[in-house]
Formats: sequence, C-alpha cells, structure tokens
Amino acid sequence: MTYFPRLIAFAISAASPLFVSAGQWEAPLNSIASEVVTQRYQAYSASSQSLEERSSALCSAPSQQTLVAAQNAFKTNALDWQQIQWLNFGPVTYFMRYYAFEYWPDKKGVTQRQLRALAQGEPSLLDAPQFWASASIAVRGLTAIESLLYHPDFSPTQSASHCHLLEKVTTHHAQSAANVLKQWQESTVQDWVFEEEGVGFDPEKVALEQFLQQWIEHMSAVKDAKIETPIGYNGQESLKLAEFYRSDLSLNAIQRNLQSYREIYHAGSPSLFDIAKQNNADLAEQLEQQLIQNIKLALQLPSDFFHGPYAQDERVILAQPLVKSLSNSQSTLSSLVTQLGFKIGFNSRDGD
Repeated sequence: MTYFPRLIAFAISAASPLFVSAGQWEAPLNSIASEVVTQRYQAYSASSQSLEERSSALCSAPSQQTLVAAQNAFKTNALDWQQIQWLNFGPVTYFMRYYAFEYWPDKKGVTQRQLRALAQGEPSLLDAPQFWASASIAVRGLTAIESLLYHPDFSPTQSASHCHLLEKVTTHHAQSAANVLKQWQESTVQDWVFEEEGVGFDPEKVALEQFLQQWIEHMSAVKDAKIETPIGYNGQESLKLAEFYRSDLSLNAIQRNLQSYREIYHAGSPSLFDIAKQNNADLAEQLEQQLIQNIKLALQLPSDFFHGPYAQDERVILAQPLVKSLSNSQSTLSSLVTQLGFKIGFNSRDGD
C-alpha cells in the first residue's frame, strides 16, 4: 500500500548551472529545515498532544460537547500535518512513521476492518509495550483517528471499547510526532544523507536535492490523488477517496499543501527563490506567480466542492483551472531545479 498512487516516472538530466560556489546551498537548505520542517513539526507535535488530551477528556466524560472538542482537535492536527506532508525524508522515514501518520488512500477499507478487530479484542493488548511497535500502519495515525471520530461504525460516546481504542491510538500518534520533532531538533539535515562514492560530495546539495524531489512528487500527487482521482477528472468519480473525506477537510488540506510550497521557495537568505533569480530570473518569477495562482485558485473553489450536490462534469469544470495550473507549476519547478544543477529521478514513493 502506498501513500499516493503510482506516478509516471520521469527523469531530468542535470544541466550546468550558471554559477557554482562552495556552500551555496547551505542557507536555503538549513532554513527550510529549521523554518519550515522543524517549525511545522513543532506545531504538528503540539496539536497531536492536544488531540490526545481531548480524546482522553472525551472518554472520561462522553458527551456531544467533548466529542466535538476531540473532532476539532483532530481537524487542527490533520491540517498541521498538511504543512509538512510534502517531506518523506529524515526521522519520519523510521518505523514507517510517514505512512502511519496517514494511511491514505485506503481503497479497500483496511483501517475500518482492523479497528473493528481491535475494538472487539482484549483491551489489555493495546497496553502491551510491544503492541504499537508492531501494529499495522493502518491503525497508528490520522486515518484511524478520523475513522474512530467520524465513521458510523464507531461511537466513542456510546462504546467504552471504541473510546479506549481512540485513547490508545492518539497516545501513540502523539508520541510518534514528538519523537520525529525531537530527532529534527537534535540533528542537522546533513545527518540524514549518506556520502556517495566519488569526489566532490556535497551533503547540502544532496539533501536539498532530496527536498526538491519530494516537493515535485508531492505537487504531482496533490493534482492526481487529491483532486483528479476522487472527482473522476479522467475516469470514474469516487468522492470517498478524497483525503479526509469524512471530516470534510479535503479542500482545506489541498489549500494548506499549496501554501507550504511558497514557504519552501522563500525560506532563508538567500532563499531558493533568490538563488533561482540569479540563475534565470524569468523562470524563477514564473514559478513564484504560479505558486501564488495555485493558492488563489484553490481558495476560489466552493467550500463544499467535495461534498456539495455537484454533478461529476460540474466538479471537473470547477477544478480545471487549478489542475492545469498545478501541471504547469510542476513543469516549471522541474525545469528550474534542472537549471540549478539538480538531478530529479524516479518517484521514491512508487509501488503498490
């Protein structure tokens, strides 16, 4: 099971940049790591802790009020995740944390089946020290929490076993988020790349290349998996495949993703944008305007885009400007990073 559907592999051959200087990538790389990655994980870890606390309060005093409080905490946490979801690199790659944070798309309903089995099992099993170390990624994060809070199969206000399971999942989830944050705070981004054979190894460039690869892949996945697939842009409509469909966060999640892209582009002094302008000012500015346009187009979509009473062709027409803009943005970003001398290859998240 992969987080995103298979993308068409593409390779961009490296082009010689117009200038090369030692350490030129250090400022944008370290700033993305500190101002974007670490700060966003701080927010994500804090809201994961709040979600754990609200879930515990729900189970201590089950009511519609405490349920809504837990659901609101979930929404905050899920949207915090969207700000850092683009990066599958570093500490989050350990123990399958990235895929456990959000097991999506779950086309076969694996999460619901496994949660039902756990809810019907012996509650003490969830307290075993090694349980969560070997637990399925389908029941360890946001996808499972959304199911427990929103899926009609579960009723944490009525069922003690369902609420107990919710408490345990949110506790594990909060611990995982805190552990990823701690590892980012105690390491440098260069610690997460490994020296390659040959001369001229530049850890900053290698790490930034990984970041750029992840950014390009994620942009493609937003277009394909988050928009086109659920609305049937090129095939059959299946709205329940939209990300966080049950909690009605699908459109908000996309908007947060697109906002995070400009954070990547502008972090640091000089930023990636600044360096790109020195290389090819027109192309750098073109990407900047496209990133701004993507956000505007996403914000212009109706708030009930995924849940409103629209016919399939109506949704497709509404989505066309954003889909085309994202496609153009991906092409521009790919051209830009190639001109900066980076090699972007196969999607690291490929595979079924």
